[in-house]
Amino acid sequence: MRITLSSQVVRRTALAGAAVALSVTVGACGAGFDAQSTKPYQPAEGTNAQSGGIAVRNMLVLASADGKGELHGTFVNNGQSDDKLVSIASAPADGPAVTGTSTEQPPSVTFGGLKETDLKVGQAFTIPPAAGQPVTVTGGKPGQMLKVTITFGKAGPLTTSIPVLTTDHYSPSPAPNVESHG
Repeated sequence: MRITLSSQVVRRTALAGAAVALSVTVGACGAGFDAQSTKPYQPAEGTNAQSGGIAVRNMLVLASADGKGELHGTFVNNGQSDDKLVSIASAPADGPAVTGTSTEQPPSVTFGGLKETDLKVGQAFTIPPAAGQPVTVTGGKPGQMLKVTITFGKAGPLTTSIPVLTTDHYSPSPAPNVESHG
C-alpha cells in the first residue's frame, strides 16, 4: 500500500527543515577561531603577564596624587620547579609620552620594601602580603602606566606596563572608617 502525504504536511516538514538549517547557519557565524568566547577577557584593572611557569595576575599600583603608593598583585607558580621573585624595578620607557601639545617625560619610579621571595610550585604569593610590609611605590601618579621589569630566579625577566589607580579606587576590604548602609 502506498502512503501519500498531504501537501500541507510536506510544506510544514520543509519549513521546519529550513528553520533548523537556518538556525545552524546563523549560530555558526559566532563560532570559529574569531568567536568572542575564544578571546582572553580580563575583568580586573590590573595587568596580567607570564614568564615561563610564573603567572602575574592583576598587578597595579594604588597611589595618591603626590605619587606615593603601594604595589598590589599576585604571583602564581604554575611551573615544574620552585622559583624566586627577585626584584621589581622601573624599566626604561619607550620614549616621552605626548599629551596634547606637551611632551611628558616618563615617571621616575622606585619600589621599596620588596624582599626576595620564594615562589613554590602550585602556590600563589600576593602583594601586599597578609603579614608584613607592603611594597611601596614612589613616583607613579594615578592615570599613568608604569613600565616595570620583574626579575625571577629561574624564569626569564618580564617587562610589562602596570596601571596606577587612585587609592580609593580599589580596596580588598572596606576601610575601617566607612559605615555600611544596608
